[in-house]
Amino acid sequence: MKKTLLTIWIFIAVAGCATPHEPEAEHSELEVTRQFTGTTQSPDPVMAQVLELAEVGILSDVSMTRSLPAQIIATGPENVLACISSGDSRWLLSHQECEYMSEEACTARGGEFDPCASPCRHDPEAEVCILSCVPVCSFAQ
Repeated sequence: MKKTLLTIWIFIAVAGCATPHEPEAEHSELEVTRQFTGTTQSPDPVMAQVLELAEVGILSDVSMTRSLPAQIIATGPENVLACISSGDSRWLLSHQECEYMSEEACTARGGEFDPCASPCRHDPEAEVCILSCVPVCSFAQ
C-alpha cells in the first residue's frame, strides 16, 4: 500500500511539473538565453548592438569572449536575440522590428514580414529616399 501511494505521489509530482510545448510564435517576448557569434568586423556591429540593448535593459546576463569573432551569451526576448544573432540583422527598439531577418525566422516568432519595406519608412520628413527594399519583420508593440 505504501509503495502504491508513493508511486502515485511521484507520478502526480512529475506530471505537475510538465508543461506542454507551445509554439514560439505565441511567446516572442519570452525571455531566453542564447549563445551566438559576433563578426570579424571592427567595430563589431553585433557586439555594439548587444551592448546598446544591455544598456537600456532589454538584454541581461551578457558575457562576451575576447576572441575574434566574439562568442556572446545574453538573456532577453526571443525575437530580439533571434534578430541580433543572425549577423546582418539589426533590431530597431523604438519600432519593435528586425531589419534583414528571414521570412521563415520572422513568421516562426509571430512577426509580420514585409519583404520590401522602404529604408525611409520611419523618417516622415524624408524628401528623397533611395529606391531599395529592406526586408523587415515587425512585432506587435
